[in-house]
Amino acid sequence: MAKVLKVAVGVITNKAGEILISQRSVDAHQGGLWEFPGGKFAEGESAQQALKRELLEELGIIVISAKPMLTIEHDYGDLSVHLDVHRVDVFQGETRGAEKQQIKWLAASELNKYAFPAANKKIIDTLSLPQHYPIVDELLGDADVMLKQLSSLISRGYKLIQLRAKSFEDEEFETLAKVALKQCESSGVLLFLNTRLEVALSLNASAVHLSFNEFCSSPLPFPDDLSTAVSCHSQYELSAAQKAGALFTVLSPVSATQSHPNVKPLGWQRFAEIVNNNASPVYALGGVGPADLRKARSSGAYGVSGIRGFSRE
Repeated sequence: MAKVLKVAVGVITNKAGEILISQRSVDAHQGGLWEFPGGKFAEGESAQQALKRELLEELGIIVISAKPMLTIEHDYGDLSVHLDVHRVDVFQGETRGAEKQQIKWLAASELNKYAFPAANKKIIDTLSLPQHYPIVDELLGDADVMLKQLSSLISRGYKLIQLRAKSFEDEEFETLAKVALKQCESSGVLLFLNTRLEVALSLNASAVHLSFNEFCSSPLPFPDDLSTAVSCHSQYELSAAQKAGALFTVLSPVSATQSHPNVKPLGWQRFAEIVNNNASPVYALGGVGPADLRKARSSGAYGVSGIRGFSRE
């Protein structure tokens, strides 16, 4: 069994919203690649203690505020790593390459231009998420209507979209999904298929959206190249999905919806209470749309998701 190395990682942001990356020594494992700063735990250290020590040693800064963001496990074959990733948005000192390593401040959109170790892919994917997550659902109409709505969303610049048709038989959904995947791939859109894991894998999809129960019953670990989103309805479900490696979650319903008229909505106050200590991205869903983004963000959401709210623009 490969040795497991526990590493504390800092995603450090400045007032301009830029993110700090540093270049690994050519003599190190994955040498020469870029990374988010950090280092391995010393014996007896917590993740916060390791992070603060490593960033002081590497960058000469004192961490004032760091919040858990992700945990990542990755097997390189010769080495397995467990990354405890934290967002660092408050620190003292001027960042510098204290170990003579090169450092850069970048916008999130520029991260994909640099070569990172494979274990860092999920961090980059998370930092690159758009704030809008529209859903193309069968509630809008038949397959032709759904594809028309998908085209409309793509033309309006949306880059993260979910395709959902729960009443479709597998063959019918697969036919629809193949057309939608091709359309999204040619437009640079990441399409999450709301279907069973095995169906998504059979379609060579890059992303799948699962209910919490489907997520819990699916075999782990998921393929490294498959992005996973999870629908949640409670703080427990959010926490469990985050710990199990979901890229992001959707919490609903915020407000009353036509699709679930008998479900009591959370309301914005309860929504905020639930997501308060959740570090990974959470989208607000249920009676919301693009016009609710500011309210959602002030309530702790990363962004908004919806069906009709995006079709009425």
